Amino acid sequence: MATKREVLEELGVKILVKECFEQVKYNGVQYFFLAEVLEGEVGIGMGEEFTDLTRSRGTYEPMWVKVSDIPSLDVRPRQVVERICAVFN
Repeated sequence: MATKREVLEELGVKILVKECFEQVKYNGVQYFFLAEVLEGEVGIGMGEEFTDLTRSRGTYEPMWVKVSDIPSLDVRPRQVVERICAVFN
């Protein structure tokens, strides 16, 4: 599954995809999944987002945040933020 491959490459963890959490129409359809981390360490991905030191866009800084803090952060798309808060608050 592409989701598992992308998460391993970009974040450095293996996941179990549980369900499609939200679909957002933007340049086609984007899918957001609920998943469980099975193994690995978030932040050690090997994608160019981590490995290309000259890249000036699309870098990642993974961090854990409280669900109650998400609305105050610049998380996009907002539709997903609203869904997370509705389900997990």
